[in-house]
Amino acid sequence: MKWAILPRMDKTSSHGSGSHGLNISVTRDGDEVFRDTLSVPVELGRVDLTAGEAECLDTLRPGPEATRLPVAEPSESSVSRKQVRIEGLANDCVRLTNLSRTGPVRFGNRPLLPAGQTAEYPLPVEILVGRATIIVTAEFDPTTSGTLQTLQSPTPLAGSSESVGHKDLSGLRAEAGQGHIRWWRNMIGVLQSAASSDDFFHKAAAAVVELVGLDLGAVFLHGDQGWRPAAIRTAGIMSARPSTSVLARLLAEKRTFFSCSDTQMDVTASLASLDAFVTSPILDREGHVIGAIYGHRVQGSGGAPNITELEALLVETLACGVAAGLSRLDQERSSLARKVQFEQFFSAELAEQLDSHPDLLAGRDAEVTVMFCDIRGFSSVTERLGPTQTMDWIGGVLSPLSDCVAGTGGVLVDYVGDELMAMWGAPTPQPDHAIRAGEAARAMLRAAPEIDSIWQQVTGATTAFGIGINSGLARVGNVGSRRKFKYGPLGNCVNLASRVQGATKYLRVPAIVTGVTRRLLDNSFRVRRLCSVRVVNIAEPVDLFELALDEQGDATGLFAAYEEALTAFDAGRFATAVRILGELLAGTPQDGPAQVLLSRAAACLIEEPMTFSPVWTLPGK
Repeated sequence: MKWAILPRMDKTSSHGSGSHGLNISVTRDGDEVFRDTLSVPVELGRVDLTAGEAECLDTLRPGPEATRLPVAEPSESSVSRKQVRIEGLANDCVRLTNLSRTGPVRFGNRPLLPAGQTAEYPLPVEILVGRATIIVTAEFDPTTSGTLQTLQSPTPLAGSSESVGHKDLSGLRAEAGQGHIRWWRNMIGVLQSAASSDDFFHKAAAAVVELVGLDLGAVFLHGDQGWRPAAIRTAGIMSARPSTSVLARLLAEKRTFFSCSDTQMDVTASLASLDAFVTSPILDREGHVIGAIYGHRVQGSGGAPNITELEALLVETLACGVAAGLSRLDQERSSLARKVQFEQFFSAELAEQLDSHPDLLAGRDAEVTVMFCDIRGFSSVTERLGPTQTMDWIGGVLSPLSDCVAGTGGVLVDYVGDELMAMWGAPTPQPDHAIRAGEAARAMLRAAPEIDSIWQQVTGATTAFGIGINSGLARVGNVGSRRKFKYGPLGNCVNLASRVQGATKYLRVPAIVTGVTRRLLDNSFRVRRLCSVRVVNIAEPVDLFELALDEQGDATGLFAAYEEALTAFDAGRFATAVRILGELLAGTPQDGPAQVLLSRAAACLIEEPMTFSPVWTLPGK
């Protein structure tokens, strides 16, 4: 660690009667590299080689205008040679001036200060200059701090493996009598409560008074607006205002401080008899000070006149317990937010599993089955209903269809207007992903009559939908953004599933699966081969199969006759295909695929094409 020490100046220097010193701490790349009390004004900026500055953090003697402190290397071109000027004010405030002509001054927790502007802030202030973080606090003069002491080892971070048991307690063993053993037992009880309840602020403040034996115990939280009390417990003291200079030093150094016989401290008049204090930082997982436990003992009270190192260690242990409790609450809130987010897409059981193992959501290649389900006649219905009733109708239709997806362990990937997109096979592997998708499609077909009966009187039309399903390899993961999570698949497999859904309109059936999916289904599914098609933007032909319900009457004869006609058509025997289809439609005139194939066969019979392909190029999506 490099320390650059500047000779101290008298507070009533040539900078004016209002000028006084400030604590300046500089951290670069995570390491503290400078700390000293400098006379103000102080000027921060990039090393100025033309002015004889040799290196970063090589302080110069005070000049006629300000003490100069270069905090950025010559190569850091984003920092001006003169970036910011710091002037001390009364009441622990500073005036900051942005000396740069272009860039703003950045802070750790305050709005940007634009170029050329000046503003006043209460201390402490955290300024960001290039790779350096500068913390400015009120001057804390060790010569007037009585017997100010600090625990030598740093305060552990929330959630870290370090504990009081890892500290070097060899110097404290002589104090560990039966009374102190009782302290530790009670302390364990307080920390256990912090792990299971959200009132640890009050328990910690009470422990400072009842276990450590101080006259006041308090928990203060630190944020954008400075310090605020979260819990206070007193033993006859009316005021709980802490020393601002002590908290400022705690904020800068992140250590536990304790003192005795400190009559020069910055305290209110009601605490003028304060004899000793102790304060310990509450740190988050990143090492930021988010609060402090504070306690003091008044001169002449029943306790011992001094704060011992063991008492300070007890307070630090409480601070670590509070930090752990806050970390737990933060984790619980994050977990709840993730679970709510996950349950928009996944079943409750899968959402629970993903919350415990979020790595399952990492992008990867997986064999999946993808479904698109589109509501028919959307535009004409919305024109009649208007926006409000349209939203009710879409929600009333998509909700039961979504239940069919969730009931088979599928992922609700997205809603796009009147279309639902779902997936099986990820994030957890499902070897039977195609069968699950087929079961979901059959459940949707069975739900269709009830859905239509509910909404037909409202819409004035039949509510129907088309389902397209395809299986294959896809890249699955978060296909959304950092702002909006959306878990789903990407790839040709997905594009083809969307085109297959569109093919239901041309082939006049409610549900179609591709040949790949058909091979993955078991014998419980009733299907018929419809034809081979070439869809928009996909060159390779694909075989399409209708997915039908067993409840659709006696379809065995219908499907067999259609297959016979399709075989004849594919072989170029158009007259035979027309004859078979004519007989089929005489018995079942409503069969859409037979109508379409008859039209194609008749057209070929009339036109007698020079070259013939049984692959039908669909006219649209």
